[in-house]
Amino acid sequence: MRNDGYTGRLFEREVLGKCLVNWDGIMYLSYAESMDLVRKNQPCDPSDPDPRCANDLHALIAEKLGLDDFSELKLYTAVGSPLDFWHGIDGFFEFRGHVLTIDLTVNSHKDSGKANMIVHPDDLDHLELLAEGIAHLLYPEAV
Repeated sequence: MRNDGYTGRLFEREVLGKCLVNWDGIMYLSYAESMDLVRKNQPCDPSDPDPRCANDLHALIAEKLGLDDFSELKLYTAVGSPLDFWHGIDGFFEFRGHVLTIDLTVNSHKDSGKANMIVHPDDLDHLELLAEGIAHLLYPEAV
């Protein structure tokens, strides 16, 4: 993937889209409140996400989990929401009560944060491997 002039915000929106929350950036929301707000304000069906990259990743993870019904796996975008701003989470996967949070970044030196997993542009060049890692962290019993 490209990095020259590629901003983190652009990368996040290109991969996950933007949450529909109209948020002013001032009021603090707790982690739980932020998660609920994100779940209720998705730009698409979280079991059939847009944009294309999110959809491809979702499908690969569902396959790694051995799902016949891909709607069991949800991918939520938190980009632009209080979950993103206050809690450092750009999106999250949900499956059978398990949650795995992700932080997308163009900073090649960032290897940890508030989310369970950091995703760099280069990781998307190896989508199958990324999907396997996410599936394993999300639900180790299935992989």
